Amino acid sequence: MNSIFTRRSIREYDSRPVEPEKLDRILRAGMQAPSAMNRQPWEFLVVEKPEMIQKIAALTPYGKPAARAPMVLVPLVNLKTAGEKNRFWVQDLSACVQNILLQIVEEGLGGCWMGIYPDEERTHALHDALGLPDGILPFAMISVGHGLQENSFVDRFSAEKIHHETY
Repeated sequence: MNSIFTRRSIREYDSRPVEPEKLDRILRAGMQAPSAMNRQPWEFLVVEKPEMIQKIAALTPYGKPAARAPMVLVPLVNLKTAGEKNRFWVQDLSACVQNILLQIVEEGLGGCWMGIYPDEERTHALHDALGLPDGILPFAMISVGHGLQENSFVDRFSAEKIHHETY
């Protein structure tokens, strides 16, 4: 539960690279997410080259955390794997990203989720910049690194947002 309660969006990083064994556990955590009909429609692009990080960070007005990170993960949806009539891949990828963010905390790192899909302009721009094939769409960008700020607890509980039986 510590990861759930202490996870924060970390937007500043030092220059140390993310250790390969930590990246492996982060990606494994993402792949443990639930998915509709167990389709597991996710794939991942790991971006570590500074010039590519700068290029993709510039594609969204909220890309500054990516521009400052030593690594950016781009969760992708494979529309063929998702299935033609499956509109629930958005939830699948969202659960995947949340697992990734929680594992980032477990690894003592910082991360920040930057939305790409469903903004069509961002989705197409990132798709083209990364040279992705048809049927593969970028869902998000996640900056990852050794944060300059620590993940820490902030109480977000609000009893006023809880309703029983009726609204």
